[in-house]
Amino acid sequence: MTKRKKVGRVMLIILASILAVLIALFCLLFAWSPGKIAPYRDDNGGVLAGSVAEIVRTEIGGISQGLIIKGKSDRNPVLLFLHGGPGNPEYVLAKNYDIGLEDYFTVCWWDQRGSGMSYIESGQPETWTLERMADDTVEVTNYLRERFGADKIYLMGHSWGSFLGVNVVSQNPELYEAYIGIGQVTNQLESEKLAYDYMLKTLSEKGESTKEFEKYDLSGENADLPAAYFMLRSQTLSKLGNGVFHAPQAQFKEILLPFLQAREYTLADKYGYLMGSLKSLEAPVNNELMVDLSASVFTLDVPVYIFHGAYDMQVNYELSKRYFELLDAPEKHFYSFDNSAHSPFMEEPARFIEIVKRDVLGLE
Repeated sequence: MTKRKKVGRVMLIILASILAVLIALFCLLFAWSPGKIAPYRDDNGGVLAGSVAEIVRTEIGGISQGLIIKGKSDRNPVLLFLHGGPGNPEYVLAKNYDIGLEDYFTVCWWDQRGSGMSYIESGQPETWTLERMADDTVEVTNYLRERFGADKIYLMGHSWGSFLGVNVVSQNPELYEAYIGIGQVTNQLESEKLAYDYMLKTLSEKGESTKEFEKYDLSGENADLPAAYFMLRSQTLSKLGNGVFHAPQAQFKEILLPFLQAREYTLADKYGYLMGSLKSLEAPVNNELMVDLSASVFTLDVPVYIFHGAYDMQVNYELSKRYFELLDAPEKHFYSFDNSAHSPFMEEPARFIEIVKRDVLGLE
């Protein structure tokens, strides 16, 4: 056998091996993706009476959008969760932290326009605007009110979802029992500038390079930040303990792998999750997120509960606290979480749910 033929044979073996691995991975991912949800079970193994565990695909804003609705009793109050991003559904991640919301609420984990289950029919990112997504939120709210016979529901927003939530509640207070904000966005452009300065200072003190940041200018009043900046910022803050979590996280193992393994999502939904998390950074809504709430929303006519991690630099803790103090509401509470960054409901779930039970629901 000539040398050329030997090399060709080795290359064929390598390519065949790679193809076999890719096929195996696809088959594994397909097996993980039936798009089904497990029901709650009673002590005898039967479906728990009165419980809800459904994947709903319904028309919202003229397109099919996905909802995961879960709760141990349909007699519990209804809660609509607005995820962050934009474009990052949080049901799978939150499920792994066993927060316990479904013990006390019927919870709707909605995949917003441009994300997860709702991505395929969402159209181009330029149509993903704050106004459109606020209208979507009201439609989902009314779907839940009609479905569960509720006059009002609870609204909980995390990160981007908290910005969306404040805007929706300010215009539609009659639909909501209370507003619950986690990692409350207030003046995100100012938050980005503070995070930028913090990262440069901290990296320099550690003797690490800041060269990757030098191409970005956050000095202006209307800084136009590309998707690449937000990805760099998120990675850097996570490394420093001031991002999504305070404790270091293995991004693939702790965040991406659980989503890939989630049986509630089909392959198309998982594709939508990955694409939506990227494409949403190009959408108008990501720029609209930079609007200063303290200059546009002064009053919420419902009780307000804000949860914020002390280490959060992704959405600045001090700015959130300052906005809370300015906000006028019939009742308001601010809770600091001293061992958390941007996700206190997942980082300190026991304390989080205890506060929700006691202060939001009035349960002993």
